[in-house]
Amino acid sequence: MLVSCPSCGRTEVDIIGLAQAVEERLAKIDRPIKVAVMGCVVNGPGEAKDADVGIACGKGRGVIFRKGEQVRTVEEKDFLEALMEEVQKV
Repeated sequence: MLVSCPSCGRTEVDIIGLAQAVEERLAKIDRPIKVAVMGCVVNGPGEAKDADVGIACGKGRGVIFRKGEQVRTVEEKDFLEALMEEVQKV
């Protein structure tokens, strides 16, 4: 299951494009998993912590959470691959 923010004025990255790319990758996974793709540092961390794997994106960087714990911070160019690496670990 994919949870994503609807995008608002606080979003500083292409959250819709990232969410679409994650959704495509998740379609190939046959086990239940909740992934959150959030576009700001205001509400993003709370939603990302609530998922099995989540990312809260900010300007050029994002924080990845796994099972409620912050696991790493990644650069924008690495958002998709880093998030999917964490999905594989769950």
